[in-house]
Amino acid sequence: MRILIIPAFFRTKSRPTLGSFFWEQALALQKAGHQVTILYCDTYSVKCIGEYLTYAEEAHQQVKGVAIWRKKMFCPFKHGIEGHREVFAKGIEQLYSKYSANGEKTDVIHAHCCVWAGFAAMKLSEQTGIPYVITEHATLFQLHADQIRAANERIIAQAFQRAAKVICVSKAFAGLIAKYRAAEEIEIIGNLVDCDLFRPAQHQKNTNIRFLTICYMQTEDQLYKKGIDVLLKAWKTIADEQPTARLAIGGGGQAVAKAKEWCYAYGISDSVEWLGTLERSQVVSQMQQCDCFVLPSRYETFGVVYIEAMACGKPVIATANGGPDDFVDTSNGILIPPDDMESLIAAFRQYLRERELYHAEIIRASVTRRFHAPAIAAQLERIYQSLQ
Repeated sequence: MRILIIPAFFRTKSRPTLGSFFWEQALALQKAGHQVTILYCDTYSVKCIGEYLTYAEEAHQQVKGVAIWRKKMFCPFKHGIEGHREVFAKGIEQLYSKYSANGEKTDVIHAHCCVWAGFAAMKLSEQTGIPYVITEHATLFQLHADQIRAANERIIAQAFQRAAKVICVSKAFAGLIAKYRAAEEIEIIGNLVDCDLFRPAQHQKNTNIRFLTICYMQTEDQLYKKGIDVLLKAWKTIADEQPTARLAIGGGGQAVAKAKEWCYAYGISDSVEWLGTLERSQVVSQMQQCDCFVLPSRYETFGVVYIEAMACGKPVIATANGGPDDFVDTSNGILIPPDDMESLIAAFRQYLRERELYHAEIIRASVTRRFHAPAIAAQLERIYQSLQ
């Protein structure tokens, strides 16, 4: 099939992991034998004029068999979620004109995130008659639904209702957008993990128990979302009870300094290791070296980092926040309520008591059968074929 993907945001030279789930899904479809093309429009407002003027992305390139078409658009009045809607859609329309100029055909349009890739897909579908699918991942509907203006609510509802299919990455998240599209009409397909990259490694057991956390920490809001405050408060108790245990935290951002302040205040600096920004290969290595992955997020639409750790055979401590609920069970980890320090302390203690009960091959199998590239590609193929 000939699949056209429109992501709401996408990787750049300076941020190569941005929108990695869109990219990995595109690669999975390409490896499954489909012709995959990505159209993406970078929009810049006045406050980002410097980035606009120094924009250095390739207008058209072929990467690992996937064609990428992109362009920049200046949007002087861009503000909030609504400011770039029309400009983004116009840019996608212009890219499609270039892409299709040589007679290129498309069977299905797949938009990632309704705001505003889904809107652009709807407008393109109206012009071309090509059916479109929306996969929704955006935390907008989880964290900021009350900030969506009435005019945007109508447009969002229109895009969801006119889509041939709507996909969500978790059952809980499907419930959040049920006001736009009946829940029974929403397909559930989780995010993809590269099980060829994230895999168990043979190594000696750690002398000391090593827990691992990885997340972005660019702002204090992100620290709150990922529950780093709860993690470090709970870790104080565990560090006192288990002086040889270690907590490694990976991820860069300006808010790391604030998290380090908390460590100092709690007197746990000696038992916490800060790994800084990690390349993809380093994330794999850290997950292979840890004993247990822990991330007490208050909010997750899915939580791909958990299944990456599980693909490496590691048990996880996660929160029942809407994402991990779909895939964490007693065979592969411990699920606790969000924003609950006492439950996190109890989960740490439970893991320390029962860690020999977890088996890497069972944990990994729970991921490969549902989230490995071929499994995700097959689920998407079924949806695409139903539109023909």
